[in-house]
Formats: sequence, structure tokens, C-alpha cells
Amino acid sequence: MSDLIHRKPARRMSEVPAEVQRELTAGTLETKNLVEWLVVDRFSLFKTLLFKTFDPADAISSHADGLKALQEELAPLAALKQSQRIGRFLSEHITVGDTKWKSLAAHPSDIVREWAAITVGLSESKFPRKLAWIKPFADADNAGLREIAWISLRQDVISQPVECIQALIPWTGSRNERLRRFASEITRPCGVWAPYCPTLRETPELAIELLEPLMSDDSKYVRDSVANWLNDASKTKPDWVKQTTQRWLVQSNTPETNYIVRRGLRTIVKNEPK
Repeated sequence: MSDLIHRKPARRMSEVPAEVQRELTAGTLETKNLVEWLVVDRFSLFKTLLFKTFDPADAISSHADGLKALQEELAPLAALKQSQRIGRFLSEHITVGDTKWKSLAAHPSDIVREWAAITVGLSESKFPRKLAWIKPFADADNAGLREIAWISLRQDVISQPVECIQALIPWTGSRNERLRRFASEITRPCGVWAPYCPTLRETPELAIELLEPLMSDDSKYVRDSVANWLNDASKTKPDWVKQTTQRWLVQSNTPETNYIVRRGLRTIVKNEPK
């Protein structure tokens, strides 16, 4: 098992060794890259979770008809949609913070842990409370899980952008680069693998209090996110992006700010007449 834990991840799905794929699906290993994440048989992992982690007599495990229907529903879906559907199924049977949820949140498999993160987003809690629950996932060593963390709460930002931005502003002052990036990534006007935020596409200035503390961040991980945020906004509000970046260069003419500005303006520069 030690060799598998310290393995070099495959670059193509066809190159993932059968042994690695088997252990990923059994939930004994976590994925190391997107390729491995995509090859996991999520329904098989879900069944393993039910019958090994939960009591076999548990109401979830005993719903054979429901599991069969879930399997059929998952079949045509892409990996992220499968995880989101399983997370929704679990959210109907467990409560964030209860014993079962904690077993998911601490599971060796990052896929199972992402299901726990997804249930946080589906809970009825207010956004600040969700932030408290999602924080361990946003700070996970597994990069894929960190992405799922912000995706899980994305709908809150779309529905209530102003309130969510205010709750996220303190994260921009964190010493933890992962939390600073979370605050930027979850509020991107377009984002990745997630629905657009119409309000922030049309009024990106609503997020200026969140973005400005990050204008010269010392972490490339954060700078890339902020630059992508500006690039998103430039597709609908190019003038605002140009004005903002010009002001940033006056206020903070550092290599870090220059990096963000250069990448944030890339679509605008590309579309300018030659």
C-alpha cells in the first residue's frame, strides 16, 4: 500500500493501473490528480461506503429500490454531476455535523469527503455557518477537494452575492493562502465548473472590498485566482476592469500586482485592434 500512496499519478485515464483504480473505488486511497478523480466508479464507492461505514440496517442502506434508481440516474452523468447527485442523496438522510456526516468528512477517500462538503452547501444553514463547516475542506491538502469546497457553496453566492461577499472578506486577511484563494475563487463572475453569477458579471464592483486586499498577494495560487476573476469581469465590464487595474498599479506597483494586472487584462489585450 505504501507504494500506491507514494505513486506517480497517471497522465491519461487509460494509464491508471488497475490496482490503483480498484483502491480508489474501494475508498482506501485518495486521488492525486484530475485523471484519477475521473476514473473513480462513484456508485461502487458509494455502495462500499454504505455497507462498510454505515450500519447495514441503516435506512439509507436498506433502500434497495432507491439505490437502483440512483445507479440508473448516475450512469449518464459526468463525474462532478455524479458527486453532486450522491451528495444530494446523502443530504436527505444525514445532517451536517452528525456522526454519519463526520464519518464522511474524515474518510480516507477525497471523493467521500467531497460528498460531505456538498452536503454542507445543500444544508439549510446561513452562509456564515456554512463557511464554518466548509473551512476544513477549503484548507484540505487535496487540491481537488479544495475545488469542490467552493463549488459546493457557489449557489449561495449566486443567490445572495452581497451578503456572501461580506462574510468572505475576513478570509482575504487570513495567513492561509488556501482560504484567501477560496474567497476569490467562489466569487468569480464566471468561475470554473460552476454556474455564472449574473449579478457579479454585471456589477463586479460589488466585490471590490474582497479583491483589493488581494491585489498584491504574495501567493501565486491566490494571484492566479484574482487575475482570473478580473479576466472574467472583463468579458462583460471591460471599462471597470481597466479602471480598477490602472488604479491598482498606482496604489501598489509591485511585481505581484503587475502579474495580476497583466493576466487579468489578457482578454482585453487580445481583443484590442492591432
